[in-house]
Amino acid sequence: MTAYADESVIEKRSPNRIARLAILGIPLAFFAWTIGVQATNVWLNLSEFGELFVKPIYFGFLGGSILATIALFRIDFVSRRSIAWWLIRLVSRLLRSRGSIEALPPEYFEFSNFKLSPVKFGLWQVTKVLFGLTFFMNVMFGMAVNATMQGWNSGSGGLPSLLSLPFVTPPPNMVFAQANVIPLIPSLTLLIPPILAAIGMRLLLLVGVTNIIRIIAPTIISYSTEQPSRRLPIATIEALIAIGLLWTMTNLFFPSYIDFNTRYLIIGSAVAGFFFIIFAVLDRHGRKLLLMPPKRSIYLRAGAIVIVALLVGSVAAVNSSIADARKLEWLGPYTVQEIGVNRYLAELDDVKEIRYNFSALNIPPTQLDRYVSGQREILTKVRLWDWEAGFAKLKPELGLIPYLDFQDSDVIRFNGSVYWSASMRPILPDSVRSDDRWYASHLVYTHVPNGFLILDAQVGDIINTDKFFQQRRIYYGEGGLLRNTWAAYPVNRENSDELGEYFYDGKGGIAVPPPLSWIFEPNFLLSYPDRTIQTLRYRDVYDRMQLLFPYFEYSLFGEPIDMYPVTDGENTYWAMPLIVALDTRHVPWSGGNPFIRFVGYALIDTYNGDTSFVILGNDYFSELFKMMYSDNIVTEMPEWFQAQARYPEEFFEWRVSMYNFYHVTDLATFISAKEFYVVPEGLDTYYIIAKPPGFDKPEFLGLLSLELRGAAGRNLAGYMIVGNDHPNFGQMTFYKVPLDSTTRLLGPTGVREALERDPDFATLRTLLRTPRLGDNILYRIGDHDVYFIPVYTAPGGGVVTQIGTVAAVGAAFTGQYHVGLGNTAEEAFRVYLAKTGGIELSKPEPELDVEQRKSRLRKDFQDRGLTLATPVSTFPEVSFSEGEVKYVSEADWDNARTLADSFVDKWVKSYSISRILTWSEDSRVNFGVLVRVEGLLELHYITILLS
Repeated sequence: MTAYADESVIEKRSPNRIARLAILGIPLAFFAWTIGVQATNVWLNLSEFGELFVKPIYFGFLGGSILATIALFRIDFVSRRSIAWWLIRLVSRLLRSRGSIEALPPEYFEFSNFKLSPVKFGLWQVTKVLFGLTFFMNVMFGMAVNATMQGWNSGSGGLPSLLSLPFVTPPPNMVFAQANVIPLIPSLTLLIPPILAAIGMRLLLLVGVTNIIRIIAPTIISYSTEQPSRRLPIATIEALIAIGLLWTMTNLFFPSYIDFNTRYLIIGSAVAGFFFIIFAVLDRHGRKLLLMPPKRSIYLRAGAIVIVALLVGSVAAVNSSIADARKLEWLGPYTVQEIGVNRYLAELDDVKEIRYNFSALNIPPTQLDRYVSGQREILTKVRLWDWEAGFAKLKPELGLIPYLDFQDSDVIRFNGSVYWSASMRPILPDSVRSDDRWYASHLVYTHVPNGFLILDAQVGDIINTDKFFQQRRIYYGEGGLLRNTWAAYPVNRENSDELGEYFYDGKGGIAVPPPLSWIFEPNFLLSYPDRTIQTLRYRDVYDRMQLLFPYFEYSLFGEPIDMYPVTDGENTYWAMPLIVALDTRHVPWSGGNPFIRFVGYALIDTYNGDTSFVILGNDYFSELFKMMYSDNIVTEMPEWFQAQARYPEEFFEWRVSMYNFYHVTDLATFISAKEFYVVPEGLDTYYIIAKPPGFDKPEFLGLLSLELRGAAGRNLAGYMIVGNDHPNFGQMTFYKVPLDSTTRLLGPTGVREALERDPDFATLRTLLRTPRLGDNILYRIGDHDVYFIPVYTAPGGGVVTQIGTVAAVGAAFTGQYHVGLGNTAEEAFRVYLAKTGGIELSKPEPELDVEQRKSRLRKDFQDRGLTLATPVSTFPEVSFSEGEVKYVSEADWDNARTLADSFVDKWVKSYSISRILTWSEDSRVNFGVLVRVEGLLELHYITILLS
């Protein structure tokens, strides 16, 4: 019977035991699975990225371990106290006593009596440091420490001299800051701030919190007795206040600004801290616990502190009052240092300043046409299509493709022309069923088949992208599925599930064999249990760069860093600017303005995800990065990239924002704030082909106009340009309008007002109904400063954007506006010159239509004594295009004839050919010859675009 009863008990308890095991087992299994997934990801990162993945982790652990040790490692092996273990013991005993404080022995509340064994204490300090790595990990600090150990000069040797800066009145020149502050900036941005933060955390946790607990614990004990005590350890409280004041004093040696009052704040903090140290010592040797200190003692302590505060406050107030009346003498020396430090932070000493001269002359009527023709090189490069118009024209090209969307549009350049490039991203169509979304996201919509569309920013024609980009498939980009999902396919697959049944054959990603593939994605356990899976992860290039190179800013001033596509003729890359931004709160006279530098470019392969670096910076962080990644970088821009590079807009605009203030080096002018600049509202950087004063030929430039801050008139104070062509890449030049100039340079607001007032435009505007004014970009055409403003119209409900007219508005204003309107920039400029000189223009001959222009081309060849033949078909073994030009207006005729002359000289006369082949393709007419070269029948031809 007993045995039977025991078995019954076992049977009854078995379900409860199983339930308890399940309750424990499910979390444990989930935890184990999570650890497995994380370990798998780490292994995949190591296998795919190798050292590039390990380096920032190593730097983070190195920096974190040093900072965590400073903040958390307690070296008092005599007392061997631990707040955490004291609380754990107290709470556990409190839980066992069901929350009854009275049931706890008083010694459990005595923190001062708590002590760990030496082994436990040592192990606990190591544990704290390891745990603190999570919070103190600092990649930049670790990289700087590692480089310093390898010989990198951080400038830390000059830190002792920094302590004297608050007590020295600097001379009224920038040499002082250049000698005493700028060499220390590497340490003050990379090393000192994390160390100060760690020391502050140590004082807070190991000193402040520890002693607060020592104060509170006895009070809790007293409340657990019948006679609670209200006595406090005054000496301890005074010591804590002293430490806080002295720590404040220490930080005052590393402010973002030093002036004539800083020394008194430091002295005041030191004296107040010294007084509290004396009070703490006196109270420690007297009564350690005071119930109600004598009034005399209270008055003595309070009076001393009040006297110190009043003295410091009075001196600071008197100094500030004197400085208000004698700013040049009192504020001047410090303001000069501020200018010097901030000019270094933004590299403003490298900015050229050129006095802007207005030399526009009226053109005689007999020279008008010749003058305009002489400026055709730049007039044909005027950018007439802005971002909004370009986007509107490119959007219909996407058609009804449900799995693509536009991601971004960028200004790019090829062969001396500017284009808008619209990149696309893959998206999941709404028509995909919920059951198929995982499959579609990872195995089908893996890429963008033809990733770019290109629009000529000068004339608005949509360009065949294959003309520039041979590789157009985007597996690594930004946005859409590229950001949200990884892609995969079975290795050695016979059939492809990808879009268009395309077989990815790049080297991107990593092969994941089973069972790791099951851990990486459980679906592979059922769908491909015995297959190795090639996985493409971190396909969003921002995420990819953030993982491998966390030193740089990938979002600046709230916007992602703008990258753009480039090509070496075979592969396509994202050119991502590498910009570093460092905090300067501890750099004297920085005013808190950050240290920002353009380090170079990361070139990220759109197909394989490989990343290469072009490092161009010569600052201390660039040198640091070169030292740490010497095997992964080049310091010379490749020749093919020189023809496509674009100076980062974000960095350019930040430097201009600093220039707006710190271009002023005259002390009186800076303090009076009379010549500060501001970017006109709503204006961005324009990247254009232009020829400013002093340039021998048109170049690809960034342009940003500036107005005088606070001025009633909205005229330009000048404009800043930045070079993009080698060897002037990154060279900034400011064309400054003299304040005493009798001629004004109209700003964007004034130019639009001038256009609105023009009677010819008012009439045209009525005909166009609701036109939109495009970008108003300032160009120097010959001796004339002219704004070109495209006027867009969108018939058919806005589906197709067109240019209704082009306005040329004179920028040099002497009391009268001059506006020219035309179908092209050249025509508008011609009308503008005529109005400026009072020239009566004859009515232009009507333009020829397509067929008339085609006949004119045929006749030109016939006039050369050549016979034209139109073949039904040709079967050359190879074909060569010898050039392509447009002939859409009379202004293009000379260019078409020039190409024809070159073709005839090279291929017709050289081979004594008398017959030319001609054939048409829509609005394109071709002229060619068949010649036999080394046994091969070759077709050589030119193409004329007629619309």
